[in-house]
Order: sequence, then C-alpha cells, then structure tokens
Amino acid sequence: MTVAPVSTPLRPADAASLRALRRVLVVAVIIAALAVTMNWISEHLVAPLFAYLGYTYVAAPFLVLATAIALTTAVALALPARITKPSHVVLWTLFVVCVAPTMLMGVSSGYLSHPTALMLSAAVGTAFALVSFGVPRDGGDEQTPVRDDATADVLRFGALSVGRGTLTWTICAVYSLATYGIMAATVGVHVRFLALDDIYDVRADYTADVGTGGALGYLLTGQAFVVNPLILARGIFRRRPSLIVLALVGQFLLYSSTGFKTVLFSFIAVLGMALVFRRRTGGASAIPFLAAPLAIMVASAAADEASGGITWTSVFTRRFMLTPGLLSSVYVDYFSQNPVAMYAYSFLGTWIDYPYDLAPPKRIADYLVPGSTGYANANLFADGFANFGWAGIGVAALVLWVWLRFVDHAIKGLPLRVAAMALVMPSIALSNTSIFTAMLSHGLVIGTVILLICPRTGWAPVDGAAGARRRRSTGDTSTRTRGEQRDVLAGQLPSRRAAELGARGRRVRSGAARPPVSGTAPRVASARVAAARAPRAARRAAAHAAVPTS
Repeated sequence: MTVAPVSTPLRPADAASLRALRRVLVVAVIIAALAVTMNWISEHLVAPLFAYLGYTYVAAPFLVLATAIALTTAVALALPARITKPSHVVLWTLFVVCVAPTMLMGVSSGYLSHPTALMLSAAVGTAFALVSFGVPRDGGDEQTPVRDDATADVLRFGALSVGRGTLTWTICAVYSLATYGIMAATVGVHVRFLALDDIYDVRADYTADVGTGGALGYLLTGQAFVVNPLILARGIFRRRPSLIVLALVGQFLLYSSTGFKTVLFSFIAVLGMALVFRRRTGGASAIPFLAAPLAIMVASAAADEASGGITWTSVFTRRFMLTPGLLSSVYVDYFSQNPVAMYAYSFLGTWIDYPYDLAPPKRIADYLVPGSTGYANANLFADGFANFGWAGIGVAALVLWVWLRFVDHAIKGLPLRVAAMALVMPSIALSNTSIFTAMLSHGLVIGTVILLICPRTGWAPVDGAAGARRRRSTGDTSTRTRGEQRDVLAGQLPSRRAAELGARGRRVRSGAARPPVSGTAPRVASARVAAARAPRAARRAAAHAAVPTS
C-alpha cells in the first residue's frame, strides 16, 4: 500500500525567505538584461553613428562587467521593494534613468580605466543606497486620500482662509496663461504633427528665437512636467474627459512648438505612472519600474531595425539611458585631471574664483567636440563630481535626501497616483542637470509647491447626482452651497459621513437595522407590521369604549 505524501504548508518565515529569494533573482536577471541590452545598442547602433558627438564603446572584460552588474543589483535591492511614498517614486525613477546607466556603462564608455569606472559605480551606488535607507519604507496611511474631514481642503494664513482647490487651480490657470501667452508671442503656437526626424530642426529654431534661458525657458518645463500632468491626473481621477483632453492638447502644443524630446517622452512617462498606480491603495510593485526601460529599449531597437533607421533609439535609448551614463564618465575623466569648479560659476562665485571661461556643461561639450557651442548637461552626481570631486557625489546625495524628506512631508494625504504623475518628469530631469538647477528651472520647486497646496479631497470619480452627493460627503467644497462653504471655512460643518455612520449605529443598536434571516423575510415583515399596528388597535378600542352609546 502506498501512502500519499502529506504536503505541509510553509511557515511564515520560510515563505518570507522564498519571496526574498525570488525578488533577488528577478532583480538580478532584469539588471543583467539591462546591461546586455545597453551595451549591445551602444556598440551596434549608437557608437557607429554618433562617434562625432563623443559616443564611444570599448568592450569590458567579463569579470569587470559582472562586477558592475553585481554592484547595480545590490543598489536595486537596497531600494524599497514596494512603492508607497512619493520619495519611492523619485528614487526608482532616478535609478533607471541615471544611477543604473552610470554604474553599468562606465566600464565600456572608453573614457575611464576599469578600476576608475568601478570606483565610480561604487561611489554613486553607495551614495544612492544611503539616500534610500534614509527614506522611510512603509507609507502607512500617509498617502491615503482624506475623505471625511471637511476642513482638510482649507489652508489658513492667520485670519485668512482659502480652499486648496481654489488656490491650486488658480495658480495652474495663471501659470498656463503665462506659459502659452509668452510662447505665442515669441516662437508661436504651432499645431503640427512632428516626425521624430524633424524635432531637431524645430528645437534649433526655438533656440534661435528664445535662447536657452528667458522667462519661457523657466515656465515651459514647469508647465510640461508638473501643471499639465496634474490636470491630466485630475481628469483621470474625476473621469472628466474634458480635463484629459485639455492636458494632452497642452502637451502636444508644447511639443509641436518647441520640439523638446522630454515633452514627447512625458506622454509615456506620465501615462505610465497612471497605469502603474491604478490601484487606489497599497502602493505598487517596483518591478515595472525596472522592466519599463528594458521594454522601451527593445521596442525602439526593433522599430529601427524594421525601418532601417536610428530615430527611435536615438530619441529614447540614447537620450534617456545612454547619455547619462556616458557623461558621468566624461565628467569624471575631465575633472579628475583638471581643477574642480566648486560652484564658483554659480552661487559661490562671490567667494571663489572660477578657473574656466565656460560653465561645466559648455566646457565638457567643447572637450567632447572641440569648437562645440552646445551644452553637455550631466546628472546630479556627475555635476557633484565636477564641483567637489569624489566628495561632490555625497553632497549631491545629501541634497537629494533633504528634498525627498520634505516632499514626503509636503505631499502627505495626497493620492500616490497623483504624486507619481506630477513627480516623474522632474525626477527624470535630475538625470540631465544639477539638483540645484533642477529646483529652479526644471519643475522641482514649482512641483513641490503645487503639490503642497493641492487639494487632498475630491479625487473620487464623479457620475451625475450620485457623484455630487459623493463630493459633498468627501468634503469637496466645490459642490457645496455658499452657506456650507462659509461653515467649512469656519470649521463648523460636521462630517456628513460621520453623521451617517452615527445614524446607522443608532439603528443597529435599536434593532431596526437587523438583516432578515434568509427564507423568513415575509414572516418577519408581517410580525413587524403587526407589532406596529398593535398599539394603534389598542388605542382605538379604548377610545371606542369611552364613547357613550345611544
């Protein structure tokens, strides 16, 4: 007689160990695939055609590449496994577009020796991992939308009170009018479907008309990276097609009028955040953040192979993945042999003499392509190295950590999906500039301020009269009467939801809300009717007895 084996369930500790091992294997495989894909694209597609811009490829020995992959995998495992806070969104975005390319591509860039390239990978990885460990892992209920507090959407400035929604959308409206108004007066507002091959000509025309600075240069990134994504998030949450169309048309006008590749990429990034965080609670897994760039690179390479061109790879892979890794190596190569800048060209210029005639991005552009007048803008860690050497990587990481802690505090109570859609593009901007520059001209400050004052309620879907009642029950002051709005501002309007729950509790305690037992509903209902009629019948009988008969 054979005895069937008895399966014993895994203990909680064993199940947790199995999940941890599975995560290690999945992350290691994806990081290895990223390294192989980036190296293959760099060797076969980018370096042969863009060598005149400084893109080079030198195959690294297997052990050196394996070491870089292991270091990058360790940093990925140091990041939060589940994204539950706005800072987690920034960390994972930065990892895939800045940290991973820097750590993986340095060994094959051709600008650094293998020991120096691995030292760069270790320095950037260690600094970034420390930032990750300095950010709380558990989001708890901090990103749960506020629904029952009627005063949650009121900001008080002394005796003055103003609704969050009114203030936020007024600022967005004024900001949008200024952006599109200045753009219409300078480069014009163009409605045209730009092919990817044409964006460089449009970008050159924009630079010739406006230059690299000016009011429009500061406003445009905030509009494309923060304001329009926030309007899009509002439309998606509230199921308002008009807001969705308004945001997408706004992005399209910016792209067709300026030719900015980052605006084109924002379509994918912002909508990707809406998809990843489609669940209202519980956060999201970090695996899609790792898999998304791999899928984009493979799809771009496949499209170019089919068309016989290089356009898709150039716009997406070269611009957003390979360039941050390449320029990190170039910055370390140049400023290891020349004096560091120490921000003497910027806010420390009053006290320190700057040793160059050009700012670091233009100096590096001239180093890569002699005589170039462009800007070789690098990521926050490369910029840190340009200013303080190896210690500058730690300085950039420290500033990043301070900003992340402030962001988590400022955006408390806002749905994580909204925060992710509004923060993803400013985070990507950090792969292309200094963190201080990103704060002023790439949407970090304006994005943080708008999310700080953004309404915490009113993100529930709206469908007709039921939606109006839901808005009132969630504290959305935009649907209240004027008297109710005054009560909200005065902090006197009680929570409708709390009142409903209290009434329900009283009915339960009195027995009026007990559910009928299946199959006895008619009998219970008849008994209740009879019980209700009994006192009335007794009163009638007493009254009849009291009336004298003739």
